[in-house]
Amino acid sequence: MRTRDAVTDAEFDTTMGPHRFRNNQRMVPAGEAAWKLAGEHGMLDIRVDATHGQNRLRDVRTGHEFLNLASCSYLGLNSHPTVIEAGVEALRAENVTGLAMAEFRIRLEAAHRLEEELSALFGTPVLPSISCGVISSAVLPLLASGHITGTDPLVVVFDRFAHFSMNFVKPVVADETLVLTSPHNDMEFLEDVCRKYPRVAYVCEGAYSTGGLADLEGIKSLQEKYGMYVYMDDSHALSTQGPNGEGYARSVFRELDDRTMIVASTAKAFGSTGGIAMLGSDSVFDFLYRSGPMGWSQGLRTAAIGTTLGSIAVHRSPELGERQRQLAENIALFDRRMKDRPIRGVGSHIKFVTVGENEWAVELATELYRRGYYCSAMFFPVVPRGQAGIRLMLRGDMTTEMTDRFVDALQDVLDGFL
Repeated sequence: MRTRDAVTDAEFDTTMGPHRFRNNQRMVPAGEAAWKLAGEHGMLDIRVDATHGQNRLRDVRTGHEFLNLASCSYLGLNSHPTVIEAGVEALRAENVTGLAMAEFRIRLEAAHRLEEELSALFGTPVLPSISCGVISSAVLPLLASGHITGTDPLVVVFDRFAHFSMNFVKPVVADETLVLTSPHNDMEFLEDVCRKYPRVAYVCEGAYSTGGLADLEGIKSLQEKYGMYVYMDDSHALSTQGPNGEGYARSVFRELDDRTMIVASTAKAFGSTGGIAMLGSDSVFDFLYRSGPMGWSQGLRTAAIGTTLGSIAVHRSPELGERQRQLAENIALFDRRMKDRPIRGVGSHIKFVTVGENEWAVELATELYRRGYYCSAMFFPVVPRGQAGIRLMLRGDMTTEMTDRFVDALQDVLDGFL
């Protein structure tokens, strides 16, 4: 047996992957350089006391207080007393943190009750899991191979801006079928694919994590015309809109069928932890429960079951609408005051300010933090190379006055950059 030292450079080069759908050799160095820059500016590893909530976090090492505009808890339900107490009570009632095994074999009765409560809340069969990413890892390869639809394999088209948790599965999906990448929200490209291939699945987001919304009407139209399967991650919109917090996707895909699956994180605006898949029928429910990552991942822990049930209680109360209205008011205020600025995300609670270079994005985020507002500096490979910027999230537990003051600070800082 030869040692590694005996392998020639030519032989070693042949071990390089084809890099059809990912390229760590290119992405990791670029990403690490940007993260190093952010760390040098003190924008990483900030350790906080959250006693007073996200609107007044305190750096425990410096005492600096700031408002968190990087949180995905868009309604502030992650600190709601009903949600917190429900998690504590679940642990007390069950007296176990979890069964530590695949749920399709044995599960807590509380987990079954959670499925029923979620299905009733959202008006369709709902499958919970430990995360939305686990659901995508389990479902997308099975969708590609035709086992979700009961057909031959489907051509799978990923929107260019689809979240990393879905793009991460591309190489696995490509082992089952043809994988294509669509320009963002390009319905003409998608229709050309549907004309060419008899079975197509489209993978996208509802509210995109770097700002902007899916063309729901265009997607729905293509589905009705060609029978296209739609797999949509609506993590960033769940709970933020809809009478029961159904999200943005369900504003058009109201009645789900066996050609549609809406997945979402319950760790964002929903205020708990985990992920859910809203299904169009019960036919694949049990099958998904024991398939791939869904089968060999641990189920939701007891506290997570409790906090999710607690959040469902809030979703059924008038308070959900109150927080949604405050979020909508904050969005409208921001959009009105920032209408002449180059900011992506009009109408969305997720805004993105593009500045170009990594250094400028970090400097912008650092100056905002100095003034009491934490926003995330974002760079390649999260956004395209040369389009670095800051992402900020508005929340329904921010008052109108807080939003107004933040816009004042943002405008003042941008005047020095753009």
